[in-house]
Amino acid sequence: MASGKKVLIVCDKNSFTSFGRLAEDSLEALKQRGYEGDILWLADKCSGLFSNRKVLADRLKVDSFDVVFLIHSGIGYLIPKIRKVQPGAKTVVMVHDTFWNTLYPHSLKFFLFRKFFANLSRQADAFVFNSRYTQCESECYFGKKSVTAVVGCPIRGKLFCKTHAMPSPEQRIGFWQERGVSGFRGVCLNVSLDESRKNLKTFFEVAKLNPDVAFVRVGRLRAATQKKLGAMALQNVFHFSDVSDDMLVALYRNADLLLYPSFVEGFGLPPIEAIACGTPAIVAETSGLAENLKGVVPLLKDPEDAEGFSRVLRRVLEGESIVDEHAAQELLKRCSLEAFAKRLSDFLDTLVG
Repeated sequence: MASGKKVLIVCDKNSFTSFGRLAEDSLEALKQRGYEGDILWLADKCSGLFSNRKVLADRLKVDSFDVVFLIHSGIGYLIPKIRKVQPGAKTVVMVHDTFWNTLYPHSLKFFLFRKFFANLSRQADAFVFNSRYTQCESECYFGKKSVTAVVGCPIRGKLFCKTHAMPSPEQRIGFWQERGVSGFRGVCLNVSLDESRKNLKTFFEVAKLNPDVAFVRVGRLRAATQKKLGAMALQNVFHFSDVSDDMLVALYRNADLLLYPSFVEGFGLPPIEAIACGTPAIVAETSGLAENLKGVVPLLKDPEDAEGFSRVLRRVLEGESIVDEHAAQELLKRCSLEAFAKRLSDFLDTLVG
């Protein structure tokens, strides 16, 4: 265990985003293991392309760090500045996915992203990955690094957890009625971005097949998605956006099932958060989802199998348990902050000596 080693975690998102929460969790994890450190919060990578370099340089001139940890590969453009100001610091990039390359190879937007933001991540001293799936994908794009580790992602166990008194059926009905969701047999939840890889189309198709069930989605909707959804004229789909962490936990706990038909995920936190809160999940057998959840919950080989997802939903509503509780507990242990802290600190200890 390192003693007195200093780490600077660099993040260009605020603390309410997934990357921001990961930055905070990573710092807490490393402090548990004897590191000293701080988070440098930068402007959004697009607006801060030039100003962020100066902000980082000014910070590095004040303190010396053994490790500068970039929270994702999109801020790899900062590595030359780190090398110039503090050549003795080890640079580590956490790679979560390479979707900007694998999913959008012909997009001008992502061509520019690769050219000006991500490509310089190749110069890092080391990579850490959220999953073996991401590691394999990263090697196809960035090439193999001699110094790497799969460290996973932590969930906030004090936040995402079962309570001693889980909501009763009557309390669940009241919770949803207060939010304009009433008269349904049950509630099926989805927590995700509105991106094509999230496969919201199948989520809505499952809603169409089950008009007696409320389908609640957490996350903003693009105008194009709203238009398509309007054409479907579904009366059982509801949306919540910009929810607090406490409200997200309440939504998890009061839902009957989390449905996550994503085509591709580097890790896939929402199903694990739902399981931690006591709510079962059904996911597509793809990418990082299969790596984390195989043997824990049912996996569907075809992410677009709306009928298959509907069958699992009906099983849950009829009272069947679909979660292997022993496997779920093992998964939650692997995703605990303590386990994440050990994996990350062991790797950094080896890196910095």
